[in-house]
Amino acid sequence: MNVMNEEFKRVTEARNSFAESAIKRHATQDWGEGLEDLFESNPSKARNTAVALSLQEAHLNQLSESIISTELRLRPENVLKVVRIGVANSNRGDFATEYPLQTTDDAIYHIDMTYEKSLRGATAGDKIYENVHPYYVGEQQIANIDPAGAGTSYTVTISTPKPIVPYTIRILVGGALVGNDDGAGNLSYTGQDTGAANTVDYTSGQFVFNFVGAPGAAIDVLYDWNSEDESLYDQFGTVGIKLRKTRFEARPQILGYSFTTMTEIALETTGIGNAEDLLVGAVGDEHAKSRDYKAIAKLRMVALGNGIDTFDADFAAAGEVSDKLHAQKLMSKIKQIGGQIYNDIKRGQVNKAIAGSDALVYMMKHDNWVDDTSQPRTGVYKAGRFGDIDVFACPADSQLVNANEIILTYKNPEEGLDVGIVFGVLTEIAATLMYPEFRKVGNVASVEDSRVINSKFVRILQLNNLP
Repeated sequence: MNVMNEEFKRVTEARNSFAESAIKRHATQDWGEGLEDLFESNPSKARNTAVALSLQEAHLNQLSESIISTELRLRPENVLKVVRIGVANSNRGDFATEYPLQTTDDAIYHIDMTYEKSLRGATAGDKIYENVHPYYVGEQQIANIDPAGAGTSYTVTISTPKPIVPYTIRILVGGALVGNDDGAGNLSYTGQDTGAANTVDYTSGQFVFNFVGAPGAAIDVLYDWNSEDESLYDQFGTVGIKLRKTRFEARPQILGYSFTTMTEIALETTGIGNAEDLLVGAVGDEHAKSRDYKAIAKLRMVALGNGIDTFDADFAAAGEVSDKLHAQKLMSKIKQIGGQIYNDIKRGQVNKAIAGSDALVYMMKHDNWVDDTSQPRTGVYKAGRFGDIDVFACPADSQLVNANEIILTYKNPEEGLDVGIVFGVLTEIAATLMYPEFRKVGNVASVEDSRVINSKFVRILQLNNLP
């Protein structure tokens, strides 16, 4: 795992170095205005924006100036402005993962460490960081004598691996340690019938137990097998590395626009502004909103597969004296859901949240709420921090998040290392045509695709009986 982390860090550092050089270069141009300020507040978003600008620039460089001016009828610098606005104004990369593509069928690679043998509870092929098998490593083996502990006398011969190493036997009843062996083949444990045999044959693996009364709980023995025995070398647990590839199929996400020549003339002659410049801002903003809304819609689809958690906001029913006091319990509920994620896949927590309007108001009642006023209150915006959780506001919509809901997710701070949903973005393309009817129409498209890598990282919390 350390090797994987080091390789990931090397690749990430190389990408960041390229992106930060691109930030400096684009920031000196009209279309890159504000990139350096963005880097100060959100380095990841600034890097993604600079990479997107560089990819778009490379695409434009393949076209001649005459093609751009006569066929696209949109100045190259304005195409780049659309990219900057669309990426920099989007919050998608803050609660999901964005991955810059180099081709339309590029892929994201991720490494899984797996159990290579079905031994001691492990199943070959299972990911080691999603399954707990404490005895896979080493000599220790646990064997069940009786899952119910309903009898008083047992003669049981364990299967491979054996022989058993003397002095290593631990006797468990209901999971509690109650006895051991003396190294000479005798067993000593709580509740034994001392007038009867209580023995172990280290070579054959036969155990004889005699209890005074039925234990009434599972009887197990934990022991060491002899790893120095050549015949048991196949009992060594081994770990494998599997490289997994998830391929993108980037397709255009198109937004059209149109305006008449008279509109263009009216805007310019009245001093309101240039039609193309106004269009660039509008199209860029709409692309930013579209990125966020589609990402939240996909998060919702995935979260519904994990079920919906609920929180009853009725303080009286909960025996609380006030609504504000009861709201303090919301943090514990969200942390509990983070615990579910951790238990499911043995890593992660809740560190990002997308809240509907009513749920957001309720979150603000918590003592640990801190407002964030860095973004305009339009579309999806960063509303604040709920303890250590970044919270984004989203307009209520049944396809996104309902007014009383919160979508909770985990986004690994080490970008790309552990991914829930990833969006692969190639570039932006644009085209415009002038019609004889003195009307200009066109399209702008983000060429991208998305993939679900790990569905367990996202959940929905529904707040019921809100005041």
